[in-house]
Amino acid sequence: MRELLRDRVYLRYWLAVVVSYLGDGIAKVTVVYVAATLTGAPALFIAAVVIAQLLPSGVLGTFIGPLVDRMSPRALLVGADLARFAIVLAMIPAVRSAPLLLALIFLEGVGKSVFETARMAAIPKVVGGHSLPSAIALFQSTVQALNLIGPLAGGILIAAVGVRASFVVDAVTFVASAVLLGSLAVLRGATVTAAGPGQYWRSLREGITGALRIPSLRVLAWMMVPVMVAIGLFTTNVNTQLLVTFGLPAFDFGLAQAMLGGGAVLGAFSGPALVRRLPLTRLLAAAVGLFAVSLLVLWPIDHRWPAGGVALACAWCALAGLGMSLVQVPVANILLHDLPDELRGRGIALLNALMVNCTVAGVLLGGLVATWAGVPTSIVVTGAVLLVPAVALALGTRPARAGSVR
Repeated sequence: MRELLRDRVYLRYWLAVVVSYLGDGIAKVTVVYVAATLTGAPALFIAAVVIAQLLPSGVLGTFIGPLVDRMSPRALLVGADLARFAIVLAMIPAVRSAPLLLALIFLEGVGKSVFETARMAAIPKVVGGHSLPSAIALFQSTVQALNLIGPLAGGILIAAVGVRASFVVDAVTFVASAVLLGSLAVLRGATVTAAGPGQYWRSLREGITGALRIPSLRVLAWMMVPVMVAIGLFTTNVNTQLLVTFGLPAFDFGLAQAMLGGGAVLGAFSGPALVRRLPLTRLLAAAVGLFAVSLLVLWPIDHRWPAGGVALACAWCALAGLGMSLVQVPVANILLHDLPDELRGRGIALLNALMVNCTVAGVLLGGLVATWAGVPTSIVVTGAVLLVPAVALALGTRPARAGSVR
């Protein structure tokens, strides 16, 4: 991975991603803080904020694909950054209006959806002759680290300079990202598909049918439905499990969250070695199986709690973070390895939309199941259900050379 960061082109791309994701983390904490203090029903408004952030990728994500395949990645990335700069600044006078703030959050989510699809589709252009699995691992480990650092930075900014100044800092991060990405000449060219007036819907239709004709993409699509529902449910209930069921104090809760992120970073760094040793579909089955097992082991831990104390809770979080992160390794590699250049934007947009929609379904289902059966039971049952498709995929794959998809 060191050779990637010595490459000036990739280094500028990586720094742009770092700055952009740091801004996302600051925005997330700031908006949630405002949501918690703005209305008389903070829990409902926070849920609305989370859905407004995810909804654009789920509802509009597929429709962004043809644009990514037909336009310059640089234009889309820089345009999405500058649009989010303006939207975040508009949040400053909107901090006392819940409906207006919610509308701006939705628009910011639209910009992020465009940015993410174009960013991922552009990775092969930026990586050049370097190892694609190493580039994916470096990006994923960076994102996992920023998922810890970004919210922390947002909390410090709110405490030190207030909500409005936090939005200003957040807006500046998008400008910095736009400047870095705008300097990358390698992103100037576009992969041109159907062009001209009236061709958009044809391009969209051909992209969806073309992507689903690829066997590995069909496998990935059906596998990610239960996986992302499970991740959404786990994300909804893990904090309640730690704070309420385990009753962890603030410091221990923060430590458990750090271990969840640490496991995710470890999973990302393990990616290149695992991709070299295992076929991608088998790696996907193994990663999903590991995540399912990490949910199942909560049963003996919860049953005997508080035996083992915070160390056992932290170990559980690290294992769950490792499993979730490892799932992303074969997903990203299958998408970038098996999608042809002319379908890359539309294929990535299609799968991202599927994953986001399933995550939202998992978030909603998590609250209902936890209310009915209890938080520990909902997590353990999710692990048991998720183990079924993992075993089915493992039994349905044939031995193949490492790094291939069968």
